[in-house]
Amino acid sequence: MAVKEISSYFYSRGQRVPQGLEEIDPSIVSIGPDFQLHDAEFSGLVWFHLTAGSTIAAQTEKLRAGWPKAKLVMMSDLPNDLEALAAFSILAKAYCNTHAAPEVLRNVSGVVSQGGIWIGESIMSRLLAQQIPHVQIEQQVSARWDDVLTLREKEVAILVADGMQNRQIAEQMAITERTVKAHIGSILEKLQLKSRLQLALLVKES
Repeated sequence: MAVKEISSYFYSRGQRVPQGLEEIDPSIVSIGPDFQLHDAEFSGLVWFHLTAGSTIAAQTEKLRAGWPKAKLVMMSDLPNDLEALAAFSILAKAYCNTHAAPEVLRNVSGVVSQGGIWIGESIMSRLLAQQIPHVQIEQQVSARWDDVLTLREKEVAILVADGMQNRQIAEQMAITERTVKAHIGSILEKLQLKSRLQLALLVKES
């Protein structure tokens, strides 16, 4: 079957298509890292199963390059605020739980297929509750948030904004998790922020 005849794919590094997806779209095709992305015009849905160990940007790089018009729906086994922020930062159209009920997935599919953006109500509420007021963001950005940070702190801040956890940051920078925690504490204090999410929002806004 030609790629153009397929309306949606499930991308994973080994997990089978979730039961909910099979129920709403019995014709969905499962693909993995070895799949040949040879149709730059494909604009259907790609349900992308996230895995631990690397950033969303890194995980989706090949697919976004091969199918630049595809509508990406990020599926996470353990949804969290920072991962959601990272997903939308790479222009994903939706972010949801891998094990969401069929009615939720059907809603996601309908919204995204029509060109909209879908985000779960619970995650949206938490993001809005923790978001920095826009005026504060503008003040921070105009003052160049990274001017007050050391080179290592800037690197840590950017990795936090990419959705990486302390262990992943420590591995990438070849330092200990304790050192990562110390850097983050210093960064939050210097920028007068209260959480990693606020830091990520600030970095993304700039």
